[in-house]
Amino acid sequence: MSNLISDFKPGPLDEYRKRASFHWKKLKIFLETEEIIKYQNEVYEVLQSDPDYSTNNSSRTFDDERYLAFKQALALKTLKIFSLERQLSDLKRNNTITRIMVSLNPASFIKSTVGDKLFTSSIMNMGTSRHSKYIDDSNNGKIFGCYCLTEIGHGSNARGMRTTATYDKQKKVFILNSPDFEAAKCWAGGLGQIASYGTVYAQLILDGKNLGLHAFVVPIRNPNTLLPYPGLVVGDMGEKLGLNGIDNGFLKFDNYEIPRENILNRIADVSEDGRYVTSIKDPNKRYGAALGSLSAGRVNIACICETLGLKALTIALRYAAVRKQFGPEGESEIPILEYQSHCLRLIPYLAAAYVLRNFNDYLSEQFFEFMIETMTGNVRPDAPEMGIEIHGVSSSSKPMAGWLMRDAIQESRETCAGHGYLKASGIGDIRNDHDANLTYEGENHVLVQQTSNWLLKLWPLVLQQKSISSPMKSTDFLTNGLNILKNSKFSARNIDETCQPDTIISTYQWLVCYLLKSTANKLDDEIKSGKDLFTAKNDTQVFYAKNLSIAFIQHFFLQRMLVTISKAEDPAIKNVLTKLFSLFGLWALEKYHLPTLYKGEFVVGPMASSLIQDSILKLCLDLKNDAVALIDAIAVPDFILNSILGSSDGMVYKRLQDSMYRNQYCMNRPPWWREVVNWKNNITNKL
Repeated sequence: MSNLISDFKPGPLDEYRKRASFHWKKLKIFLETEEIIKYQNEVYEVLQSDPDYSTNNSSRTFDDERYLAFKQALALKTLKIFSLERQLSDLKRNNTITRIMVSLNPASFIKSTVGDKLFTSSIMNMGTSRHSKYIDDSNNGKIFGCYCLTEIGHGSNARGMRTTATYDKQKKVFILNSPDFEAAKCWAGGLGQIASYGTVYAQLILDGKNLGLHAFVVPIRNPNTLLPYPGLVVGDMGEKLGLNGIDNGFLKFDNYEIPRENILNRIADVSEDGRYVTSIKDPNKRYGAALGSLSAGRVNIACICETLGLKALTIALRYAAVRKQFGPEGESEIPILEYQSHCLRLIPYLAAAYVLRNFNDYLSEQFFEFMIETMTGNVRPDAPEMGIEIHGVSSSSKPMAGWLMRDAIQESRETCAGHGYLKASGIGDIRNDHDANLTYEGENHVLVQQTSNWLLKLWPLVLQQKSISSPMKSTDFLTNGLNILKNSKFSARNIDETCQPDTIISTYQWLVCYLLKSTANKLDDEIKSGKDLFTAKNDTQVFYAKNLSIAFIQHFFLQRMLVTISKAEDPAIKNVLTKLFSLFGLWALEKYHLPTLYKGEFVVGPMASSLIQDSILKLCLDLKNDAVALIDAIAVPDFILNSILGSSDGMVYKRLQDSMYRNQYCMNRPPWWREVVNWKNNITNKL
């Protein structure tokens, strides 16, 4: 292991490292595998030796941010170590690259993935052989692509988008138009300054009839000059809260013509004489297939959320193990990690990050295997069901990951107190960069409705006691839904029983069944009261459908964590992972679902609430001495972490001093110092 994973330098963190109940290197190998760790080491060596990836905390100009992100995004296309072939040879490499590059510079990674790679994947998914040249040109660096779905006036409501593509039979071209600025495409990464092509979604108009949203490959700029073509108004959206390395842009069409062949025609095509040809007759299914590539974005963003959250937690927990404040009268100060309140603020989020990391590895592997099978024509028998389940699961896993890690990052900032507010701590940039995850590829509160809509379709099967099965087995327990509702009660009598995985899993299964029943009944009542379906669904979200989606995905997180725990042969690793499982499960129950447990009479009286809270505190205490080692097992190297508070050597105060002394403003007189002096003299004269 010493050849594969380097030891940390001795320092203030040794005290907690010696207390750990497990060997952090063994845990790292269990989680990553030796092959992936070797690959990580290769990547780290490349990044550390490349000047384009050197990191510092100094502020950059807007243009410097853009240029740096472009150079790093280009490296992702050109360096062999990042090649798609290497990632597909072991699908865990895909998340490995995501975690490393997001930790280093999320803007450059997202510029590459949500911009350029989403462009090529959309062509792979929706195009045919006649579009392969665009994929080749993108992979060879001849063009840079973008993905244009959202409009100024419509985001989540894709059906309401107003860009049109009208087919002209005489010219054999599609004519793209934006009726007004509200219909301009926007937020596409790469569109603002560098994209030469884009996948553009528009309402297909044939003989005056609107056939719904379809995708087209659209030339935007001359690849040799980066100047836009006539008929287009394209520009940059300007400075954002974070991720300013990404050139998000807007695009407006004015009778802009593209060849007929540029429609992505795997789902539907238009013949030369203007006939509409499609293998999917149902327009709703056709619409869903057209937007299927968005699942890739949601799966990837959940991993980005987890990565940014863990980066902040690495900083906060290492800092907490070094920072000392107060202590018993007459004795030495103690690390702030020893305080119960501090543990409760951070360690449940560490548990959440571990559970989420495990789930992201599973879902990514399932999704990319599914996509490879689809693209190669080796379609599995349950492909439609798998596609539906991926959509339903990712529509709640992405929001849940975003919300959990948003709170983890904010808590990390606050637990580092004043020093955490310094730019050099790194947490402020993490917070700003993460914020976009709560919105793009689907606004979270809209997305979770997709999950509840899918689950509600299963309720009649539960009532009929029919077998329910899904490829990833996320819903299989609903087969026994009526029995779960009838016979399940909280029966734990002490902390040990409360922390048992069976107790926690059975509680979540009851929650999902109860919320599914409650949501279905609520929706039915709203409809019977005379409301139309849209209004009825709208009035069933709060306390019902949204909570259903949250409980469902939390149960699936835990379900997959148990599968991983069962594979651990080392008792110490199995033990610590089980504690993380139990802490996340109970903490999420207390945070999100305790009122529902009482409302549905799954629990009665104060004992259950007290047991859950006492168990959370006990698990935080049990994991306190393991927290640093748990971070060590999954943290990125210091040159990528880039924080004066979170370095692996624990030398917080030395790095604070160095940072303050090195900053360009440290001991300089301001260039406007004479105004200060004159202002003082003027005041003195007036007095």
